Amino acid sequence: MMETARLRLRPPQAEDAEALRAYYRRNAERFAPWEPHRPDDLAFHAAWIAAQRTDADRTGFPSAFLAFAKEGSGLVGVVSLDGFNAEPPPGAMISYTLDGAYEGRGYASEAVGRVVRWAFEERGLALLTAYFHPDNARSGNLLERLGFTVVARTPVVPGFEHLMRPQVIAQRVRD
Repeated sequence: MMETARLRLRPPQAEDAEALRAYYRRNAERFAPWEPHRPDDLAFHAAWIAAQRTDADRTGFPSAFLAFAKEGSGLVGVVSLDGFNAEPPPGAMISYTLDGAYEGRGYASEAVGRVVRWAFEERGLALLTAYFHPDNARSGNLLERLGFTVVARTPVVPGFEHLMRPQVIAQRVRD
């Protein structure tokens, strides 16, 4: 478990499946432009949690964290690490979502910033990469505040719009 001033972050547990489904349900419209569609099916979310727990058991480290408000117990956000690379420098991709009820109040900075610190200090990573849609200014601003630097922009190849989206790639190197 990790904490910030207002959040408790921990790996997902089996009993979180309904909270996770409700989180994605109430944010489906907000996430639609940026995130892949997730089925509104409890079994889907339970399977994702089980896969995260299996991965943590295999590697000895969690790769996903649920952020809960200390006041109340609502699920505020989800921060995940994946695409781990053992080659020097060891790194991973970081992704995150935040419940719309908490947007614009610094919760994403707290949650993502805490996982970034954990990834560098506890997990021993040296490089984190994040991808975001160029129209998602909030995400770009968040990453910039957290010390990420834009390293590339990928346009959509004409004719492949149904397969890909434009992306901005940002990286942060461990201090």
